[in-house]
Amino acid sequence: MRTWDLKEKFDRQDEQRNAVVARYEAAVVAAGTQLQDLKAQKESLVRDELRTGTDRSKEKAKIAAQIEAAEKALKAAEEERGAAYEYRRTAPDRISVRQLVLDWSGDFRSSVRSDELQPIIGRLTEARAAYYNALLDVIELETAYEPAFQQLRDMAYTDNVNHPGDHRAPLPIMANSDIPRITNEDLAMIDNYRKLPSGIKRTAGGAR
Repeated sequence: MRTWDLKEKFDRQDEQRNAVVARYEAAVVAAGTQLQDLKAQKESLVRDELRTGTDRSKEKAKIAAQIEAAEKALKAAEEERGAAYEYRRTAPDRISVRQLVLDWSGDFRSSVRSDELQPIIGRLTEARAAYYNALLDVIELETAYEPAFQQLRDMAYTDNVNHPGDHRAPLPIMANSDIPRITNEDLAMIDNYRKLPSGIKRTAGGAR
């Protein structure tokens, strides 16, 4: 399997930009955490006031100002994160999915087909021709011996009349079960499970 250069460049480009976006994500999380902590502190002050009657107005005012600042910081962080996502999506030098599709369907596919697929198809074509020729050879072999077989069978039938209960008949040169067949089940096993039929080994010249 050959290297797809544009896809590797696409992946490296995404890794770099994802690292940048991750920093903006972390900033949003940090700002959100700080805001929640401040709100928890304010709630704690309110509970203390209710429990003890102590005036916590100054502390609450200070926390309120901090909460307001934290909310602004969170909003700013979220806006920056959104801008980072948008830039990652629309950056002018970004390799687009459309470019990947065009590259795949163009030069990359053509090179794989010519350099890797065609030799395999050539092997399939040769194997198909050899298989069909071998089937024809079997038929021609059977045909060549058929007259002698038929003659012997007729002779044996006549001879068996003189040997009641001891019938003997000649066996044909071949039977259909002698011929290895390419079956739909075998093809389905290869297509669906990437497995060869029983008794067939994966050759060294198979996977590239």
